[in-house]
Order: sequence, then C-alpha cells, then structure tokens
Amino acid sequence: MSGGQFDGKVALVTGGGSGIGRAACQRLAMEGARVVVADIDAAGAERTAGLVAQAGGEAVAVRADIAREDDNRAMFDLAEQRFGGLDAAFLNAGILQPYGPLETVTTEMFDRLIAVNLRGTFLGVQQARARLRPGGACVVTASAAGIIGFAEAAAYAVSKHGLVGLVRSAAAAFAARGARINAICPGMVLTAMTGNAGIETIDDPDRLDDPAYRGALTAQQIAEVALFLLSRRAAGLNGQVQAVDAALLSAFPPIDGLG
Repeated sequence: MSGGQFDGKVALVTGGGSGIGRAACQRLAMEGARVVVADIDAAGAERTAGLVAQAGGEAVAVRADIAREDDNRAMFDLAEQRFGGLDAAFLNAGILQPYGPLETVTTEMFDRLIAVNLRGTFLGVQQARARLRPGGACVVTASAAGIIGFAEAAAYAVSKHGLVGLVRSAAAAFAARGARINAICPGMVLTAMTGNAGIETIDDPDRLDDPAYRGALTAQQIAEVALFLLSRRAAGLNGQVQAVDAALLSAFPPIDGLG
C-alpha cells in the first residue's frame, strides 16, 4: 500500500491483536505504514498481521507483555531491526477490572491494573521517546475514566488518571527530541474487551456513521482519532488529552422531572 499519509513510515501498535489496536493497525497499513503488531495474545497479533497482509499491507506480529520491561524493549527493537526505524507508536494495550464498589478492590487487583495500564505504558513511553525518529509521534490510550472518577472501577480509573498525567508531563521531553505525545480517552467502545463481538472489517473513513449521543463507538471510530494524532496533520498538538466519547462527558445527564 502506498500514497497514504503514513507512506514510508513505520508504526508500532500495542494491544494490536483486537479491538481498537487491530483497527489502528489495519488503518495505518491502509495509509502506507509498515506495522509492528504487539499483543500479549500472540494468536491475536498474528491474526491482525494476516488481515493487514490480505489487504496488501506489511506487518509483523510479536507477543509482548507490556508489564515487562524486556518485552517493551524487544518490540521497539523489532521495529528498528525489521523496518529500519520508528515513526509512530500507539501505546494502546491495557486491561479492565471487574466492576464493583471500592471495597471489593483487592490489593492484588489494584497492583495488576497499575502494573499493566500505568507502569507498562510508562515503559513504552520511555522507549518511544528514545526511539521515535524526528517528526514522530506517540499516542496513549487512556479512558474517559482518566478524566472523571469511576465508582465501579476505582483501580482502573486510577491507572488511567495516571496516564493523563504521564502524557502531559512527557510533552517537553518528546518535544526536545522533535517528537510529540498525546492521549485519547475513549468512552464506551464496542470491542471484545467490553463484551462485544470483535469487528475485523474496516469502513471507508470518510463514511463512518455518527454514534448516538452518549452512545457506544466502534473501534475504528477511536482508531481514526489516534491516526490523526500520530500524523503530521496534528503537528501542533503535544501533551493534549482528547476525549473520544460521543459527548459522554460533555454535560451532566438530564434529571427526571427537570425537563
């Protein structure tokens, strides 16, 4: 594939084996990028790489547990060794917690959420800052739960709030190397992680349907915003946090009886 906004570029996507990550890998390849698909689910990563190849793109799959420092280093090494460098890093991998009130959150549950969502992404951010070529960009998947509290998933919200602080704090370090970092904060997304069937097909990005007000979004609708932030079209954006939530957090919900 060639002629797109990522023609000649190399991209790394974590959590690329399903959902938002899979859609981003497919779209990056459609726009000309060669893609490293990283996921703890090796079969999922291979499936994504296969979908890219079927569509005429180029991708390589790698199993990576982002909570491990060695795995973070290895997936960035692969991008450089296989494709000669790195221009875009979409640090999208993460896990959810079982919903429940604060008193049900165990220390083990909290530590696991922090180890993967916050520490693991921090390790990836460090690698991206060091590895991205000048003009490159990093995008981190946070969450609407990184902007407001989430009473039924406190540990998850803490981890995602941490990512918002990380991205804002890292902007200067990325700028010093001629690169950028931004975050997206999805609302409800229809992916396997949220109990919905995964969608492997990609729609024409200029013909995507509008989600319902405060409704659920598709993985591709989130991925398109990530691609924009990774592209040169977003050259003026650094250290920013973009909600992608169909107006979920735009206002207080209506109260019955108050019109």
